Amino acid sequence: MSSWTKSIFSKNFINLSLNQGVNIVATLIYTPLLFQNLGDENFGQIHLAFSVIIILTVLVSYGYNLNGPVKVAQSKSVNEEILVIKDILNIRISLSFIIFVLSIPFIFFFTDQVFQKILLFSLIILFTEALNPLFYLQGKNKILPQSVLNFFSKTLYIVLIILFISDYEDAYLANFFYGFSITLLFLFFWIKYFIINRITYLDFSIKKILIDLKQNFQFFLSSTSTHFTINSALIILSFFVTNKELGRFSLAYKVAFILRMIPVFFIQSVLQKATTIRNKSKEEFDKFLSRYFKLGLVITVIIAITTYIYSDYIIEIFAEEKIDYSSKILSLLSFIPFFAMLNFKNVVYMLVNNLKHKLNRATFYTLLFMLISSLILSNLYGGFGLAYALLMTEIFSFSIHYFLINRK
Repeated sequence: MSSWTKSIFSKNFINLSLNQGVNIVATLIYTPLLFQNLGDENFGQIHLAFSVIIILTVLVSYGYNLNGPVKVAQSKSVNEEILVIKDILNIRISLSFIIFVLSIPFIFFFTDQVFQKILLFSLIILFTEALNPLFYLQGKNKILPQSVLNFFSKTLYIVLIILFISDYEDAYLANFFYGFSITLLFLFFWIKYFIINRITYLDFSIKKILIDLKQNFQFFLSSTSTHFTINSALIILSFFVTNKELGRFSLAYKVAFILRMIPVFFIQSVLQKATTIRNKSKEEFDKFLSRYFKLGLVITVIIAITTYIYSDYIIEIFAEEKIDYSSKILSLLSFIPFFAMLNFKNVVYMLVNNLKHKLNRATFYTLLFMLISSLILSNLYGGFGLAYALLMTEIFSFSIHYFLINRK
């Protein structure tokens, strides 16, 4: 493998890790502030609302998180790149406004007025996803600006929490400030991009948006199943436990969710280079994937064991108190990154070889398994049942992807 190939992976992975490092440090700062000021019940509600909105953001991204970077990378000129950017931003911004308007009447079906308010103010996160420039930066192999934007947005978020959130009545501001701070920085990024490239408008066209919706439907289906599988856990659990238990589960789940991104980093870091190598040599492609697959397994198993051993201390750092329930949940969820890493080669193989139908089928089966197992086990065993269901889902996901790839 050439040193250039290694440097591309290393640069992307380091920048993505730096981005996640900012998230971890920021989470260590603001999680204790929110947990102590809002209490475990409201802490659970803001994360439940966050999960609901994050699921809606899959409609906003519309699969361009998967093929958007490829479209940017394949642009042969600046003008072609600008057209790609305009198309993606047009469809995302339009969808975010439509979903925002349609969501408001449904929010008032909730009887809990506190949760209504939290959910309503959380809708700003839809626009955060619409303006997210990660697809463009991945396509240009320039992930560092995303880390810089993330750093300043998280800093602003922490400042807003310190200044304006002091007790449970301020719970509705938690997700609002989160969305506001990131949206503001993303907006500045695109304003700068538009000024540099002398873009004065987005060429909004309903006809073009409808065409793009049709063309990207397969990628949307694939991202939808994956998105629901990862982000619907807290929503399912909320049907079976109290807000207090939901809040304590959320504390552990938040840590596990951050670690779950490590396999995603590996996929994002190698995807475009893997595509280039696959077009040249299948043998080199297999060696390339195997090398980083083994590296990923080593990293995730070390993280899993470390998190398992120190789960009590990690929870105490986040909550500034010992919560035995959260520690036990975290010790179970600590192995999710390792099990998710098992699927690295399967997912990259499907994306590189454009096996959209198999990918859609695999992610749909995984979602179906997750929903059924989570509903049954959460009903029987509460948060512990959900933790086991999430572990089983990762193993099932690897199995079904592997089976469909090797099925003739």
